[in-house]
Amino acid sequence: MTVRESAPMTETSERDESTAAEPLISVRDLSVRYNVARTGNTLTAIEGVDLDVREGEFITVLGPSGCGKTTFMNVIAGLVAPTTGSVTVDGKPVTGPGPDRAVVFQDYALLPWRTVFDNVKFGLEMQKGLKGDGWRGRVQEAIELVGLSGFESSYPRELSGGMQQRVGLARAIVAKPRILLMDEPLGAVDALTREVMRDEIEKLIAATGKTVLFITHSIEEAILLGDRIVVFKSHPGAIKEIIETRLDRPRSERSVQSDPRFLELRDHLWDALQGEATAAAHSSSTKTRATKVQDG
Repeated sequence: MTVRESAPMTETSERDESTAAEPLISVRDLSVRYNVARTGNTLTAIEGVDLDVREGEFITVLGPSGCGKTTFMNVIAGLVAPTTGSVTVDGKPVTGPGPDRAVVFQDYALLPWRTVFDNVKFGLEMQKGLKGDGWRGRVQEAIELVGLSGFESSYPRELSGGMQQRVGLARAIVAKPRILLMDEPLGAVDALTREVMRDEIEKLIAATGKTVLFITHSIEEAILLGDRIVVFKSHPGAIKEIIETRLDRPRSERSVQSDPRFLELRDHLWDALQGEATAAAHSSSTKTRATKVQDG
């Protein structure tokens, strides 16, 4: 059975047609290449990527290590410039970081000398959002949304990994961006915390209506969180397929693990990624042998 779907999923099909016709994020023929000074070669990180993301959509991005997922996200964030192609947000070209986009990193990236309150406040400082009297309330609201009330005066070293990631999430949402870009945000926490955080992220996004691009190496996580799953292939990075999940929300691993659709998606994605990982390993081995011959 073919898993890839071209029709919109149930939730998005009910949206206004004009919204569906005008994506919030539009990526066209995107390529990123780097010059490697040590070898004099050019590395193609991603090539020929096209993607439209609707407002309020949760997109999970899945692929083998080194396939360009993070580079793709960084271009949308405005942290990396495309070599060719374009990225627009709400019809405007992305030329750098902006207040409409916020990034949540895997390694938390908290300031160790700042308390929880002041780390979250930093999200407003970066956007110059400390004017007037309302900013303290916004910081407190973001802290409460991620379930950290009572820890405002704590320092990162006093928090668990999951709590530190909540601080990073609060810092991202405090400036009220339209888009959250999340790069393996749960990759550094234990399995139980990861499951809890997945559920809380889903609740948070449902409450705020944010548009999300979420990079993950976990097949189950991609299915549980995503409205659509974008599967990247490797060397160079490009979109292999885009899959509609079509699973009712809210979702948890326990509630959907016996759902035939979940099992179908999991098996399909496993086969797709296994094939890409094998191809990537073969490509790496071939390049290593070629380099040895040249150096020999």
